[in-house]
Amino acid sequence: MKEIKELINYFLQHLQVERNLSPNTIDAYSHDLKKFNDFLQINNYRITGLDSEKITAFVLFLKKKGVSSATIVRMLSSLRNFYRFIAGQGIIKNSAIPPIESPRTHRNLPEVLSKEEVISILNNNNVLPPKTRARDLAVIEIIYGAGLRVSEVSGIKVADINLEQNSIKIRGKGNRERLVFFNKNSLYAVENYLAERAKNKKSSTSPYLFLNSKGERLSRQSIWKMVKKISALTGKNVSPHTFRHSFATHLLEGGLDLRIVQELLGHKSLATTEIYTHINKKQIQNIYRKYHPRS
Repeated sequence: MKEIKELINYFLQHLQVERNLSPNTIDAYSHDLKKFNDFLQINNYRITGLDSEKITAFVLFLKKKGVSSATIVRMLSSLRNFYRFIAGQGIIKNSAIPPIESPRTHRNLPEVLSKEEVISILNNNNVLPPKTRARDLAVIEIIYGAGLRVSEVSGIKVADINLEQNSIKIRGKGNRERLVFFNKNSLYAVENYLAERAKNKKSSTSPYLFLNSKGERLSRQSIWKMVKKISALTGKNVSPHTFRHSFATHLLEGGLDLRIVQELLGHKSLATTEIYTHINKKQIQNIYRKYHPRS
């Protein structure tokens, strides 16, 4: 049997070439399986012969290192996929796949901004650096206007955006394509940015929409920084994902069908989108407690 490191590299190559997963997803798998390999080496375990007790020991190993419950769940999912793959390749027998069960975790409701808070943040764009204000505001308007992930915004190409139809072709998780739409405020912000972008000669060679000062694709880290800067006065822990969560919640509050919101967000499963219905239920409960005379 091949060494564990060889098997992991073989699996990662499969994810890249055959499943066409994103670099970020492959990096996450690589990180997770490296931790598992560390555990095996420390305890002198082989990849075969693992039982429930040893998987529990792996979980405890991760907890001692300060790994969060949510990350442990993800890592066990990576482990399951890895074992299914090497079993499918005939490297181990199906009977050698260890019983990997994820612990139950409390799913926190995402931070959501009110419509008024979003407007206040976007109107506070004077805190953004003058040289990049047009770009930064366009990025934030698009995140909220179309409910995009940071990686999706970073990956938008000029050819993907249709200003006449207010739409963008997005490549999301698993390289799945979907069409999203944006509002007139997002349109104005993008048009304003495109006018500024055209003045930079370095931008002419890049296919990507949002660029840094060197004419290169804008990084996810840069997007996080601009969001933190413009939302600092709210006193809340606002991230790019907060705008995405707010986008979904505001659409549902407006009466949009859950399945349409699922499509716009690019969720593979409706169950993922249903977390936003829990937010609505929480709001309803708060209103009930405030106004019912017996509550």
